[in-house]
Amino acid sequence: MRTLCDVCESAAAVLFCAADEAALCRACDDKVHMCNKLASRHVRVGLDEPVDVPRCDICENSPAFFYCEVDGSSLCLQCDMMVHVGGKRTHRRYLLLRQRVKFPGDKPGLTGDPAMQPLDTAENKRENSQTRKTNGWR
Repeated sequence: MRTLCDVCESAAAVLFCAADEAALCRACDDKVHMCNKLASRHVRVGLDEPVDVPRCDICENSPAFFYCEVDGSSLCLQCDMMVHVGGKRTHRRYLLLRQRVKFPGDKPGLTGDPAMQPLDTAENKRENSQTRKTNGWR
């Protein structure tokens, strides 16, 4: 199951922006990040095809849909209900999305995409300092 774009909610997302906490299709990424100088500096990672479904750590049979932070376990619906529902062990649980990300350097060819480049913070500080000086800011 592909992740949908958080902006248009119709196209498959191809990037994830941690600063915006959003998965974006290419068209929405261009609208959001390429039209704004500050947003264009956000580091985004590519989204790959979803990974195979992990199995439940308890029954080892059914697909896992939940992750329990306290137990450190991936659980299917039935095992999650047995362990967590109706008792004091409700714990903090998360839905497993099975979305793999592509980082620069994982596969050849990604480093040419500026959206996939890590920020050089020293260069950004110099650039911001120059902008402030030319705009009269201190």
